[in-house]
Amino acid sequence: MSDISILTAHAEQAEAEITRLEDEIAILQDPQKALAAGVISPELEKLRAENAKLRYQINHLKRNIDGEKTKGRQNMVSLIGIIDDVFGLAIRKTFPDLENPPVAIQKGKHTMKNDYQCNAAMNISQMLKSQGVNTNPRQIADAIMQNMPETQYFEKLEVCGPGFINIYLNKSYVAEQMSELLNNGVRPPFIRVKKHPIVDFSSPNIAKEMHVGHLRSTIIGRVFVYRLLEWVGHDVLRLKNLGDWGTQFGMLIAHLQDKFPNYATVSPPIGDLQKFYKESKVRFDNDEEFKKRAYEAVVKLQNYEDSHIKAWNLICDVSRIEFKKVYDRLGVTIVERGESYYHKMMPNIVQELDDKNLTLVEDGRKIMFAPGCSVPLTLVKSDGGFTYDTSDMAAIKNRLFDENGDWLIYVVDAGQGTHFDILYSAAQKTGWYNPNLKRVEHVGFGVVLGEDK
Repeated sequence: MSDISILTAHAEQAEAEITRLEDEIAILQDPQKALAAGVISPELEKLRAENAKLRYQINHLKRNIDGEKTKGRQNMVSLIGIIDDVFGLAIRKTFPDLENPPVAIQKGKHTMKNDYQCNAAMNISQMLKSQGVNTNPRQIADAIMQNMPETQYFEKLEVCGPGFINIYLNKSYVAEQMSELLNNGVRPPFIRVKKHPIVDFSSPNIAKEMHVGHLRSTIIGRVFVYRLLEWVGHDVLRLKNLGDWGTQFGMLIAHLQDKFPNYATVSPPIGDLQKFYKESKVRFDNDEEFKKRAYEAVVKLQNYEDSHIKAWNLICDVSRIEFKKVYDRLGVTIVERGESYYHKMMPNIVQELDDKNLTLVEDGRKIMFAPGCSVPLTLVKSDGGFTYDTSDMAAIKNRLFDENGDWLIYVVDAGQGTHFDILYSAAQKTGWYNPNLKRVEHVGFGVVLGEDK
């Protein structure tokens, strides 16, 4: 064999060895590849995963406790939060294979003279039995006690009865917190995760005066919802979802063309607007020719025809001036997001639902049924127009994704409860809203009815 052949063979062997070593390095750098290749045994990988999980839980608890200590001067300590964290750590350490084991802390019973009580053993026993593991709640409670970390918060813990763990707080620690409260007053609790709630409240209708329902929504939304959330440290977006689009404006503009010819350059005052609106509704319900003109006006408005947009803007501006008088007296600042804001999103919303095969056509309407709801959402009317349902579907998607809201709160009267149940169920079915990741809820209040009920 010539020298060149020998050198070539050595070079090829060296290149093959380099390739082999590079492959081994890649496997070692990727735990999944290492596990698949048998470099790491499944038992060792399981132990590593459990160890990492416990280290995370310990660090999580330490961060929370350190947070309570460092925030002590600005924030109130949450005793129930501390108890929940400590017992949660012990339970997860005792049963690392259980997914989301319950902690179940509740107030103690007066007859037992305990401050709090952990009832998790009962539920954990049922979870284990469903997995084929037979053990009684008393044994579970004893095992949890073995894994309780040492803390300054408890005077003593004891297992009693079939598996309850009685919790007696450290009186010195409680006295220290009471002294903090008396000296510094009530302070917000320390929140572990700063959220971005979006609060929808007030939401009056353009061309109408604010009524008592809007006032109640405004006051509840301001005092009991967003101010509280802001006080504890969340980043709140306050929205009013104005009724500022749709058929009612076609009716009103068509009526103003007859009764208020300079409608495109000046708007009637709010009181007259409300009167004109009521008159236009009567004409719309009883005059087919007027109804046709009203629908034509809606189409022109939705196509942004110049004179109709000018008239619409004037009507909206007059209404905003009146609303502002009320908001100023109540000290409310709020971002306006009318139905018109979502109008350009609606075709894409309907198209997305079509693409996901979630829509049906019934009597010329395009509808969507949500799980558990017998009444469908009407997305497109038989005349091709969008609806309040379409607007709300566009709004909830916008708030969850574009606004990155992780907690949506609708402060609206209880009469809208069924509508919101359908909306939230539809958002889940569409894949926008996952209750395990986000929070969406309706804060309802009673409806004030007139003499006509």
